[in-house]
Order: sequence, then structure tokens, then C-alpha cells
Amino acid sequence: MLSVKALRSSDYFSLEKFAGLGRSLNNWGSRVMDEEKLSWRYLESGSNILDVACGIGNFIGVHPDKTLGIDINEESIAHCRARGYDARLGNALDLPFADNVFDGVHSAHVMHAFGSQQAIRYLSELTRVARPGGTIVISNLCDPESIFGYPEVSRPYPPEALFRMIHASTSPKSRVGTEITGVKLHAIHFRRPPLVRFRFVGSERMWHAATVLNSLQYGCHLRKAWAFEGYTIVLKKMAS
Repeated sequence: MLSVKALRSSDYFSLEKFAGLGRSLNNWGSRVMDEEKLSWRYLESGSNILDVACGIGNFIGVHPDKTLGIDINEESIAHCRARGYDARLGNALDLPFADNVFDGVHSAHVMHAFGSQQAIRYLSELTRVARPGGTIVISNLCDPESIFGYPEVSRPYPPEALFRMIHASTSPKSRVGTEITGVKLHAIHFRRPPLVRFRFVGSERMWHAATVLNSLQYGCHLRKAWAFEGYTIVLKKMAS
């Protein structure tokens, strides 16, 4: 007969195994990894790439020999450096680089943390440090039904918001202080939501279970082709 102590130990290891399986499924069905691969399709021809709000450096890790990361979080920078990546402390709203330096600029899932004027500043900074003809790739979440599950969110920016910012720079009637100058739209790709969005919030464990079920659908390509919850937009910097 198993003792109570042995049962508790067995339960612990079972939970650890299930947690490990959940993490593996989340990685397998990762939307972010797909977006990073997509972004590199447009950026890999460049010889020097800047990753703004680089986090722990997963995007840098694809091509660490030609990618520089910048982030406002000291712990993230320390983590990147421990992995051997070139990463520096800095603010996305005031990038510590000269104009026209990088062949490509990447930034993912940070714009929603900014109010409208900060978002304009952010986009202007990404544009400023890219060289003429360079590529700027930005991934954003924008679905109002899900984006506010992230506590850092200020407001969502759907694609139409960026289209209007770009359009405003060429239309005097549209200039209300929201224009982004010097870029043109090159491509846009959408993040499709899972076919059935599971949302269990009775406990943290149930929330994790819902996350795994949603990732499983994403990995199996069970997605709503008629809807989107985010997007990756590719901009080209025009010659002055």
C-alpha cells in the first residue's frame, strides 16, 4: 500500500509532467513563433537588423550574428546577454541610434502598450533608424475581445489605424497629428483566431488548460479564416 507521502509525491510528478506537456503544446502551436518566421522572410536579406522590445531574445536567436536587440527591461537584457546575444538597454520611444542605420527593423507586441501619441512616436522612431529602402516589420494584437487580457495594454491598434496614419502623410485633409511620414505599405499578414476560443477563468490552472487547447487548435490549423486577432505589417522606408 502506498503511503500518503508517496501519493503526494506521485501527484506532484504527474502535475509536473502535465505542465511540461502543456508547455510543449503551447510551443508547438505558438502564434509568436509563426510571426517571427514570417518576419524573417522579409528581413533575412539585410546585414544588420534591429529588434525593438526584444524581450528574452527569441527573435534575435534566429540570426544572432546580425541582429541587435533593445529593451527597456533590465532583466530581459541580462537574459539576452547570458545567451550570448547583442542586446542593449533602451527605450522604444527614444532609440539611441542615428538616422538611417539599419537594413531592417522588427518590433512585436509592444505598440498596444502605448497611447495614441506614444504610438506615433514609436512608429516614427522605427522609421527614423531604418535606412531608405529598408524594411520595417511590426506585429500587433488587436482583437478587442482578447487583447485586454494582457495587463499592459493601453489600447488596440487595428490595421485600419496604421493605414490612416500612413494615408494622413499624403492627404492634407487627414493631417490631425497622427501621420507617419516616409513609409509605404508593402505587405500584411493576419493572425487567425482558433476555431473555438476556449476561455476557462475559474482558476489559474483552468486558464492554462484553455491556453493549451487554443494552441492545439492553432497548431492543427483549426482557425477562423474569416476573422483575425492580430497581424504582421511590413512597411518600406521611402527615399527622402
